[in-house]
Amino acid sequence: MAARLDLRSRAWQLALAGVAVLLGVAAGVDPRIAVAGAIGLAFVALVMADLTIGLCLFAVVAFLDVLPHLGGSLVSFTKIVGFLLAISWLAKVSSDDDSRNDFLAAHPTFSYVLMLFIGWTALSITWAEKPGVGTTPLLRYALNLILFLIVFTAVRRQRDFTWAVGAYVLGSALAAGYGILNPPQDVAYYDVTRVSGTIGDPNELAAVLVGGTVLAAGLAATLKNAPLLRLGAGVASALCAAGIFLSLSRGGLVALGFSLVAAVLVAGRHWRGQALALAVLIAIGAFAYFGFYASPTAASRVTSFGSGTGRTSIWTVGWRMVQAHPANGVGVGNYQTSAIHYLLKPGALQRDEFIVDTPKVAHNTYLQVLAELGIVGAALFLAIIGFSLLCILRAARIFERLGDAPMELMSRALLVALCGVLAADFFISEEFSKQLWLLLGLGPALLAIAASSSRAALSRPESSPDA
Repeated sequence: MAARLDLRSRAWQLALAGVAVLLGVAAGVDPRIAVAGAIGLAFVALVMADLTIGLCLFAVVAFLDVLPHLGGSLVSFTKIVGFLLAISWLAKVSSDDDSRNDFLAAHPTFSYVLMLFIGWTALSITWAEKPGVGTTPLLRYALNLILFLIVFTAVRRQRDFTWAVGAYVLGSALAAGYGILNPPQDVAYYDVTRVSGTIGDPNELAAVLVGGTVLAAGLAATLKNAPLLRLGAGVASALCAAGIFLSLSRGGLVALGFSLVAAVLVAGRHWRGQALALAVLIAIGAFAYFGFYASPTAASRVTSFGSGTGRTSIWTVGWRMVQAHPANGVGVGNYQTSAIHYLLKPGALQRDEFIVDTPKVAHNTYLQVLAELGIVGAALFLAIIGFSLLCILRAARIFERLGDAPMELMSRALLVALCGVLAADFFISEEFSKQLWLLLGLGPALLAIAASSSRAALSRPESSPDA
C-alpha cells in the first residue's frame, strides 16, 4: 500500500514537471501561449474546486471580448474558458447525486422547451438557402443553452447569487471604465466618436451596461455590512451609467429610461424611494451631460431620431421575410443571406446599402429570431425569456413572505435589469449575448434558492411559548 501511494505521488510530480516543461517550451515559442496555458490550468483548478468561482470568472471574462491591445487573442481565451467551464459542469452533474443541482431534473417539463428550441433551430438548417451558414449560429445557441443550465447548477446559495451578480457588475464596470479611459481615436462609420469599451460596439455595450447599472445599484443598497464593497458597487453603477451616455446609443438610453421607470414600479414599498432617487440622479446626469458637456454633434445624434441610420430599412426587409415565411422562417443564420431577395418590394427604402453592399443583421433580437426561425422558433425563444422572468418574480414574492429584505431587493433588481437588457435588445440583435443568457439563467437559480430558504424556514422548529 505504501509503495502504491508513493507511486501515485511520484506520478503527480512527474505530471507537474512535464506541464512545467511544456509551458517553458511554449514560452520560448510565444509567451502568450504560455500565459494562456498557465491561466487555463489555474482556471481548471479553481472550477474543479468550486463551480461558482468558475462561473464568476467566465462572467467577467465575457465582458472582455474585444481588447485591442491583446490582438484579439482574448476572444479565443473566452471560448477556452467557456469550454473548460462546460466540462467542469458536466463532471459535477454526472458525479452529484443531488437532483436539485440538475435543471433537467428540477424542471423536467420546461426542459422539453429547451430541447424543442434547439431541435427546431437545427431543423431550420434543412430549408435554409445556405445551410452551411447556419452551423455556427446553431452552435452558439447550443452553448448559450448550456450556460443557462450551468448557472442553475453553480448558483445554489444566496452567497453564490451575490457572487454571480457581483461578477456581472465587475465585468460591466471594467467594460465601461476601459471605454471611458480609452475612447476611440476615430469615428469609424459613425458621425461622431462613440465609446464601445471592451465590447467592441457602442450599442451592445450600452445594452449590457443597462443591466450593470441596475444590479450595481441593488448591491449598493444591500451591502450595508460591507462599506468598501458598497462603495465599489455605487461607483460601478455610476460608471455604467456614464458608459451608456458616452456610447451615444439611443436604444441604450431608451432601455435605461425604461428600466428606471420599471424600478420605481416594482421596487416595493420599502425601496420605492431609493429607486426614485436613483432615477432622478441618472436623469440629472443625462441632462447635465447632453445639455452642457457633450458636443453639439453628440447631443444631436441622441436627440434626433430621424438621422437615417438604416435601422428602419433593415426592419422593413426583415418584416417582409416574416410575411413570406411566417411559420418556419428563412433558417438560422440566413437573415443576411436571404435579405437581398426581399429588397425589391413595394415601399421605399432609404438605406439599401445595408442589404446589398454590406448586409446587416436585423438590429432587433426578436425580429431576427422571428425572421430566421418563424413563429414556432420565436414562441419557444420568448417562452424561455418568460420562464426566467416568472421565476424571478416568484422568487421575489417568496423572499418577501420570508422577510428576507436583501434577497427580495436583489430579486427585484435582477427583474428590472433583465427587463432593461431585453428592452435594449429591441434595437440590436443580441440573441447570442452571453450576458443575456447569464441573466436568464439566474432566474430559475434564484427561484431554487428561494424555495430552499422557504423549506428551511418551514422545517425550523418554532420557539416554545414557555421558553
